Parts: sequence; C-alpha cells; structure tokens
Amino acid sequence: MKYIYPKILLACLILAIYCNNKPGRNKSPFISDQTNQYTLLVQRGAFHFDSFEIKKNKISHIPGISSNFETSTYNENSRSVLDSLQILGFFKKIEANGFWNLKTRYGTEISCNSQLIVTLTMNGKSKTVICDDYQRDCPELIKYIEQKVIELEGNDLKRIYLPG
Repeated sequence: MKYIYPKILLACLILAIYCNNKPGRNKSPFISDQTNQYTLLVQRGAFHFDSFEIKKNKISHIPGISSNFETSTYNENSRSVLDSLQILGFFKKIEANGFWNLKTRYGTEISCNSQLIVTLTMNGKSKTVICDDYQRDCPELIKYIEQKVIELEGNDLKRIYLPG
C-alpha cells in the first residue's frame, strides 16, 4: 500500500507533463499578448550608429547610415523571430531590476565617448535612458540590456572599440 501512492503520483506527473507538451497545442497566446505590450529600442553611438529593436517577438538590427565594417553582418539589416516566453522574461527582468527608476541621462565629462540610448515602451508608458559614455557612468542594467539584445539578435554584433 505504501508503494502505490508514489506510483500514482508519478503517473499523474507524467500525464501532466504529456498534456502540457502535447504536439499542436498552442502554449502561448497569453504570453504572446503580454509581449505585444512591450517595445525596446537600443541605439549605439560612437562609430556604430546602429540600433536594435524588439517588438512583439521579433528583433531587428538596423545598421547606421555610414556603417562600413569589414564584417558584413554589421552592415546589413536583420530580423529574426524570438521565443515569446524568453522575451517576456527579459522584459520582466528589466522592470524588476529598476528600469523605470533610472535617471533619464547619465552624462560624462570625457570627450571620447560611446553613447548608448535605451527606450522601453510598455502599454503606452515610455522611458528613454541616455548614457553619454557606455564604458563610464552607465548603469549596469543599461549595459546588460545592450549585451542581452546583441545575444538575442544572434549575429555577434558586439561593440567594437577603436584605439585612442
């Protein structure tokens, strides 16, 4: 008798997992609706002058007007579809880490800098955070957003630094 309960529990667990992962089941209409509420725009300065946009479950890379990199992926528009659950988690993490509480501008006294601008929009509420210098005086959350967006875009479009 004492061995029957764990077997029943295991059978119920297996059935629940099967029902949750059944082929053809639309798993994410609610998640998809939530991701539709968000838009994220990340704009890089210095000599990149490119931007990344996440809207719904799609990410786009828009190269700068004067992009002339040896690596062609920096010079080309790209667009890819992302997992809605992953994007929703990313947006929730940004909010949980205090994006809405950040200042709108983080200035610097240094002349050689690399600007980073992040704009988050959610249900008509929008906030833009401008960092005059990505390396100095920029909150870690803004740096994280840029790194995560580059990772999500998938073409390894990391920031390139020029000497000097």
